Amino acid sequence: MLNLPDSFDRFLTPEECAQIDQTLLPARDRFSIRIAVYSWRYLQEVSQGLGIGIAELQPQQIEDWLRQDSSLQANELADESFMDLFGRLLISSLVPLHKIAQQDSVEIEALTLPQIISWFENQVKATL
Repeated sequence: MLNLPDSFDRFLTPEECAQIDQTLLPARDRFSIRIAVYSWRYLQEVSQGLGIGIAELQPQQIEDWLRQDSSLQANELADESFMDLFGRLLISSLVPLHKIAQQDSVEIEALTLPQIISWFENQVKATL
C-alpha cells in the first residue's frame, strides 16, 4: 500500500471519513465520495497556485502540477504509474464536482462536504 505523507490528511481528515461512513452508502459510493473530496481539495491547491478557478483547469495543467508537486516527489512510491493514475482520478473528479456546483449554483471552490455527500446520496437514490 502506498504510504503517503501525513500532510495528505489535510485533503481528507479522519473526521470527514467518519462523516462519509455515516451515510451507510455502499462501499463503492463512499469510496467515490472520498475520491471526490480529496480531489476537490487537491484541485483547490492547484487552482490557487495557478491563479485560476477549478472550473478553468485543463487536464494538462493538472498533470503538470502533479509532476512538480514536491510532496509527491518526496515519496519514493509515487512513481510514474501512480502519477498517471492520480492524474486521471483528479481529472475524472471534475465531472461530479462540476455537476454538484452547477446543481447548487456555486463555484466548485465554494462547495462543502455536506453538498458533496448529498449529491452522491441523491445519485444512489436515483438508481434504486
